[in-house]
Amino acid sequence: MSKKKELLPEDTLIVWNKFPVGEYRKFFQNATGKEEIVTICKDFQTWLFTQAGKTLKEALEELNHPSEKNMKEFLSERRFDNVKEPDKAFIIAFDEAINELGYDFGGVIGSGNIFGVNMIAYGKTGTKSRACAARIYIKDDGTVTLRLFLNKVDIHRQYIENAPAHIKDAFIFTGGDCKSCNTACAPGKVYTIDGQLMQKCNHSTFYFNTLSADNLSDYMELLSKFFPKKKTS
Repeated sequence: MSKKKELLPEDTLIVWNKFPVGEYRKFFQNATGKEEIVTICKDFQTWLFTQAGKTLKEALEELNHPSEKNMKEFLSERRFDNVKEPDKAFIIAFDEAINELGYDFGGVIGSGNIFGVNMIAYGKTGTKSRACAARIYIKDDGTVTLRLFLNKVDIHRQYIENAPAHIKDAFIFTGGDCKSCNTACAPGKVYTIDGQLMQKCNHSTFYFNTLSADNLSDYMELLSKFFPKKKTS
């Protein structure tokens, strides 16, 4: 007779791809005694990875007592204790500013998959497709990266060429910055900066790793060029 596999302990951290989803599911089925809550894999998996970085015990508490939180309340959770206060201040300020452009994080901080333990994704407010303008990745060491989803770069060439270094540098191809493939990903991003042709893999565009609330206005000005707020009559 085969030995019954033990459940994951309640202090297990929820991390993308660390354990099969089925093992997480069994924990919650046993803990709640309500198999129907987590029967549909797609729904359960979506919920599970909004709990990334929590222990199973903490996620169980959220399952039993769901709550709506603003960004400041999310970042006060234990799973974000290793994020430095200046980075938290940037995230909170960025969240408020991008709301003004008509984008929000949907009240969810999920898994960053291969990009980080956690991800804050900003989609178009009030739409079903929620076209993504930006993501913030939080890695397991607490470092924070901003990624912007920008297209038709050449249209804004003059602005980028005259932007401060912490903006412009993200558009300069230095070679070897793609971690996900061995060749340039088609179609990728092709544009010209300072008369030099740039071709960046889709996996490598456009990241900002040194963030400061003091530079927030520069990031928002950049976003407003690519995602202008529509005027209401």
